[in-house]
Amino acid sequence: MSPHTKKVVDQLCNYLGYDFESPMCKELHEHVANCPECRNYIESVKLTVNICKDTYKEEPVPEALKRDLLLRIKAKK
Repeated sequence: MSPHTKKVVDQLCNYLGYDFESPMCKELHEHVANCPECRNYIESVKLTVNICKDTYKEEPVPEALKRDLLLRIKAKK
């Protein structure tokens, strides 16, 4: 299992509230290490997450737009 895949499995265990040394997490690590289908699935999820991160980057709002919005909001009060 690649170090990155191990990290993903660890994060999954953490997300589910399990100790990394718990029998369930150890079993999950062992399964993923020996199951190409699960490794491929984890890799596809990682790729999807990275694509989403790259696609939906937060962009700063221009100061002029912020000022204009605040003025319009204040004007409606």
